[in-house]
Amino acid sequence: MDLSHNHLNGKLSWKWEHCHNLTSFKISNNNISGEIPATFGRMVQLQRLDLSLNNLNGEIPGEMGNLSMLSELDLSNNGITGNVPTEIGLLSHLEHLNLASNNLSGSIPAQLGSCMRLQNLNLSINKFQRSIPPQIGNTQVLEVLDLSYNNLSGNIPGELAKLRNLQILNISHNSMFGSIPLTFGGMLALTSIDVSYNYLEGPLPNIKAFNEAPFEAIQHNKGLCGNVSGLPKCNSIRSKKCNRCVGARTIVILILSFLGFVLLSCTLIIFIIINHRRRRIIKRDDNEWANDLDFMRILSYDGKVFYDQIVKATEGFDFKYYVGEGAYGIVYKVEISEGQTVAVKKISPSLEDDEIIDLISFEREIQALTNLRHRNIVKFHGFCSHVKQCFLVYEYMERGSLRTTLNNDERAKEFQWDKRVNMVRGVADALSYMHHECSPPLIHRDLTSNNILLDCDYEAHVSDFGTTRLLRPDSSNWTIIAAPLGISLRSWLILQFLRKSAMCIALELLH
Repeated sequence: MDLSHNHLNGKLSWKWEHCHNLTSFKISNNNISGEIPATFGRMVQLQRLDLSLNNLNGEIPGEMGNLSMLSELDLSNNGITGNVPTEIGLLSHLEHLNLASNNLSGSIPAQLGSCMRLQNLNLSINKFQRSIPPQIGNTQVLEVLDLSYNNLSGNIPGELAKLRNLQILNISHNSMFGSIPLTFGGMLALTSIDVSYNYLEGPLPNIKAFNEAPFEAIQHNKGLCGNVSGLPKCNSIRSKKCNRCVGARTIVILILSFLGFVLLSCTLIIFIIINHRRRRIIKRDDNEWANDLDFMRILSYDGKVFYDQIVKATEGFDFKYYVGEGAYGIVYKVEISEGQTVAVKKISPSLEDDEIIDLISFEREIQALTNLRHRNIVKFHGFCSHVKQCFLVYEYMERGSLRTTLNNDERAKEFQWDKRVNMVRGVADALSYMHHECSPPLIHRDLTSNNILLDCDYEAHVSDFGTTRLLRPDSSNWTIIAAPLGISLRSWLILQFLRKSAMCIALELLH
């Protein structure tokens, strides 16, 4: 079905879902408005979907992940907003994905690395933030990658060098910094690159695509050097730096003793702080946490052994162990031993520097969970603070988040209303405990359907305490919202006639 290049207007009808055998639907270059119907996810035979060059808005429905046969998806040149749904990683046959020229935001989903047949990925001219996910390097047949005109930052991940079939790379007009990985020297299939308007520095890879690139493709960076006309030679830069070093050597010698004293003092202070933090132990009730004492002892006194166990169990935090993503970290399912499965939240780097861990949220969550003991709050086993990476260890929840359950038709049917009412009651009990029975009381401030986890019996467990805030009884306690509310919360906020849930949930929404 091809209705492109007409003067059609109005909204897309949900009735298209009745076309069960439709394999191709193109309606580009019209005046179609409104949102993409979620019912499009039921057109399971669809292989090509082209809605480009229209006036569509709203978010991309997660139900699109049900289109397992889809090989081409083009939603470019619209006004689509929100995040790209993580369900995009379920499109195992996807070869061409074009979401350019929209208002998409958030981070680029790491789940795109599961689209092993992807050949063309265009996410340009949007508002994507954070760093380029290294999982993109798993799409080893990728030929075109265009991430230009976004708000991406951080270093260029070296994993992109695994894209040995990549021919076109465009990451221009972002905020990328650091050097271009030396491993790019093996990307011999590259024919066109554009890294302009970033903060990159250091030598260009010594391959044809970079050596023959026009100056416009590398201009406006911090300090690139190489054999391209208009760039300084890398050797000349080193020579100038050496001359400046020689000229400053005399001054440096005069102040070395002072700097040495300051450095020694700072090193001693840092050593004391690190040593104090390494010896911290999370205290739990002996009866409730008896089975976890060995686990806690490993975390507190032999972090290297535990760190090696986690890395080995996840194969270096491989994406296949991925189960979800919190406000400041990625969650992995880890089987430490037979019958002992835990959830590990690996703390993500900050937005400003992908080598700086967000220790504020990390320590805030440890402090909050150390003082919380409730059946509807996720059990906290411990933490690991390592020079390479930090992570938190929790009880594993078999059914994942509330949002995942409600977005899955089959699981949502099983999640009947009596279980939903029980789930709301459990969340309300947990919040009531935090607000009234803790000392000092705590406000969660990021209560979303992503942060409510369900066990095998659909019992609710509140998680993700990185934005918690102490509640002072002698203050008005009004603050701004710390994080956006999850869309799926609407399905259970209807039940707020339950008095306890209404009071506790309202207090969270005010904070």
